[in-house]
Amino acid sequence: MRRSFAIAAVASCAAAFVLPRPALRSPAPRRARLDDETVEAVEKSGLEGGLFSVFTSDKDSAAKGATAKELLAQYGGAYLLTSTSFALVSFSICYALVSNGVDVASLLAKVGIDATASAEKGTTIAIAYAAHKAASPIRFPPTVALTPYVAKLLKKDDDDDDAAEES
Repeated sequence: MRRSFAIAAVASCAAAFVLPRPALRSPAPRRARLDDETVEAVEKSGLEGGLFSVFTSDKDSAAKGATAKELLAQYGGAYLLTSTSFALVSFSICYALVSNGVDVASLLAKVGIDATASAEKGTTIAIAYAAHKAASPIRFPPTVALTPYVAKLLKKDDDDDDAAEES
């Protein structure tokens, strides 16, 4: 009895490795195409402008939700990549400036940003972080402007990967 149980257990385990398994990666669902008005809003005002145009449109709420979901699926990753890249560069520059003794608060004051309250006391990292956060309005326009281009580059890479998998 034990022997037959052991043989059955080994056979079932071996079958799991030998039998064909379903594909681990399911094909990506086809996405709905964004209308020209939404794409134009994104290219002109970035992801935020596109979302604003979707939610201020005359569409019903279900259509607005579907369009917003598609917009985030198409541009969300590019926005995060662009925004995070600018944030890393900004913080690195602020840290380098503060650690080398540059008065970052006065530099930000020259472009109209008041950072004197948070840049007076603290560790180098704290002052650099405060300056980095105060410089956020400087990072926002390039992020908005570059997001559609980054999305196109990422889509191009995805298309190239899909073509390589098919051949």
